[in-house]
Amino acid sequence: MKSSADLHKLEQFFTFLHETPAPQGFSALRAQPLLLYGAGNLGKKLYACLVENGIEPHGFIDRNAESSTAPASVYVPDAPELAPHYNDSVVILAGLFGRTQDGAIRRSLTEIGFRQIYALHEVDWQSIESRDFLSHMFIGSYDPSNLLRDAEKICAAYELFSSEEEHDFFLTALSAYHAHDVTRFPQPLPLEGQYLAADVPERMDYRRLIDCGAYDGDTLRSILGSAREIEAYAAFEPQGDLCAEIQAYIREQKGIREAHTLPLGVSDRYEQLHFTAVSDGRSAAKADPTGTAVLQCAPLDGVLHGFAPTMIKMDIEGMEPRALSGARELIQTYHPQLAICVYHDISHLWEIPLQIRELYEGYRLYIRNYQFMGLETVVYAVP
Repeated sequence: MKSSADLHKLEQFFTFLHETPAPQGFSALRAQPLLLYGAGNLGKKLYACLVENGIEPHGFIDRNAESSTAPASVYVPDAPELAPHYNDSVVILAGLFGRTQDGAIRRSLTEIGFRQIYALHEVDWQSIESRDFLSHMFIGSYDPSNLLRDAEKICAAYELFSSEEEHDFFLTALSAYHAHDVTRFPQPLPLEGQYLAADVPERMDYRRLIDCGAYDGDTLRSILGSAREIEAYAAFEPQGDLCAEIQAYIREQKGIREAHTLPLGVSDRYEQLHFTAVSDGRSAAKADPTGTAVLQCAPLDGVLHGFAPTMIKMDIEGMEPRALSGARELIQTYHPQLAICVYHDISHLWEIPLQIRELYEGYRLYIRNYQFMGLETVVYAVP
């Protein structure tokens, strides 16, 4: 049950919204050589943002340096050329590494000799004058200056969660997004536990699972690896090569009696969307009217009519609201449990919980975070 103290915290947030301090520049990283660990798409975007702000990184560190197309010098971690910079350089981990991977990378770099190592979630991005990098990574197309305008909906979504921890995370996310300061986010849960919902006080039911944004079947493997039962499985993954990997894995699983592996995106209608693919990700695409690639999409209600799911999972690069609309009949008929990502746009933090409750008022909602900077945040809905 919500306490008056919890509601007061939210009221205070809106009262003091206009008092967020102005950016202070990025002088802290101007005095030392800067190295970016990870020469992938995210590292390249960070490099461009830093250069735009007058900071020229010394280069990249990447285990696959030989095959890199980064815009600056790329070195393997133990390259002799980096030895003079062990003590004075700052290394930023320019990738989305979970808690376990983050620790392993830090230990490896420390053993080599590097002394100053920071992850993206430890950098105060409000100090960067350009918002391009932050906007691409963390807040989608939503303008944080509109938070006050959307206060009524935000409050309504806030009240759908019951625990103090959930309210604290919700408020922290709003504050971090508004201030462009992702250092405010708390330590996430282990990424390996995403969708398993071990700390959610409900028994999750994966017997008939619809997996939207199935990638290479990582969620399927995780669930089966935790000794959960899946008897029917439907995967939506636009990339055909990944669908083939999923299908090959399914053939090895004797317990899965019904399987559908569909090379489609998910929406609220049958349509073709233009999108931009992420260059270093095997399955990462964002809807973009100017994109050159075309993605065929379909509504779950049309493609899987009568499937009777017990769980629907969605991690589909910001298409979650439309995909939920396209699953209205399935949700209202079967009341499946839901695991919906809400981190692709700031507004999804409140819009998606409200949409879920509108689809079926009997849902109990829980919010959990599995990655630094508020990424990989999931809302679970249980009837």
